[in-house]
Amino acid sequence: MKKLLLLALLALPLWLAAQDLPFTVRAKTKYSASGMIGYETVDSLRYYQLRLIHEFCYRKFGLGLDLDFLFDKHLNLRKADWDDLQDALDKIYYFKYASPGDPFYFHLGGFPGLTIGNGLIMQNYSSMKLYPELRNAGLMLGGCPRWTGDPGFEVFSSDIRKNQILAFSARARPLPDSTHKFLSGLVLGISAVADRDQYGNLKRLVDPDFQCDVESLESDPVAEFGIAYSLPLFRNDKLEFGQYAEFAHILDNGSGAILPGIWFDLDVFRLNLEYRFYGSRFTPAFFDSDYEEDRAFQPDAECSEFSTKEELLQGYKPAQGFNGRVEAFLFQKVKASFAWQNLIGRDLDTGKSLWMRILVDTRHKSLENFSLAYNKTKTASLGIDKFVEPNAEIKATAMFRVYKNRWFLIAKYSESYKDRDGNGVITWDKETKRSGGLGAKYLY
Repeated sequence: MKKLLLLALLALPLWLAAQDLPFTVRAKTKYSASGMIGYETVDSLRYYQLRLIHEFCYRKFGLGLDLDFLFDKHLNLRKADWDDLQDALDKIYYFKYASPGDPFYFHLGGFPGLTIGNGLIMQNYSSMKLYPELRNAGLMLGGCPRWTGDPGFEVFSSDIRKNQILAFSARARPLPDSTHKFLSGLVLGISAVADRDQYGNLKRLVDPDFQCDVESLESDPVAEFGIAYSLPLFRNDKLEFGQYAEFAHILDNGSGAILPGIWFDLDVFRLNLEYRFYGSRFTPAFFDSDYEEDRAFQPDAECSEFSTKEELLQGYKPAQGFNGRVEAFLFQKVKASFAWQNLIGRDLDTGKSLWMRILVDTRHKSLENFSLAYNKTKTASLGIDKFVEPNAEIKATAMFRVYKNRWFLIAKYSESYKDRDGNGVITWDKETKRSGGLGAKYLY
């Protein structure tokens, strides 16, 4: 362990990294270094955190190394993160080439918010939900070859060591040279997502006394596929208006659809409105931001019985409602978004969700940028008067210029709330996960 730790420290000047730190600056440099101190909660234990982050880019290549040290209250290093050679892969947060939209690109590392299509199958999926207890090394390969029909595709694995959660999506324009300009913009797409073993998260969640029971479980897969289209109806230099639809089916369960969906796109404003309807044994965004934590769970902490998210579909009844999303881009400094879901169905009391986020590139005095986000899913109300409730999360970040345009001060804080005992009330100490820190960033 000491040799691995020493090697990591010696590598600091040579490697680069980034983690789930959305701290960006306008300067384009080939190398930057960051450090952060804060705290994290792992297995209900509070740890002090020292994080050393470096970023480097060369042409279209980017490489990252995230050296995250957790110390207990006696300042002893948490050895579980450094005692195996496989841990070295966890220190690479990203290794990437090019970007989506290029003829070919790839990204190895963490994925904090992945959405496929309109989010009917996968929306804001996070491979980092159990970070730092579980560090997934995901991989995405994709590209948009310069061929007739503007095809594009993505292949995704949440962790290349296990390849349990896999996804594929592809799209193209089937009639690019149509004599009807109306049809030449038609885009057709297909997608599929599978979890080869829903029990794959239990080793990280259950008490050690039940580990033998977990290991005896046979794999339980689940899969979902979808088809979609989008069709621009009007387009000029300032405005685009179009219509889309999507259908999804969870194998051996139910189906859902978006029909219709419309969008308006202006230079500073974008609006999406959708009518959605779901059959029994179906839920939208089955692979959501909490999926890593919810794919399998232990209903009773005293009993060696386990359930999967797929089993919960047995109680889902038909529902329908509206989804919407508004995005605004103001003064080349402000990006704000607000999205909501309002579902109505028999015996459905938790069909409402909302997502809010604002990012401001202030460029004002010493404040470089800041962001604030709040979301809650599957709740009884869209109002935020009850701020702290199950399945809610808040995140805040800020970045300040300290010296010239090279030294920056970083601050972050987040809270998420999970109703683990099912009583509908969040316990401040046991059902709230907190993360925060202060750090500095230097641009070379």
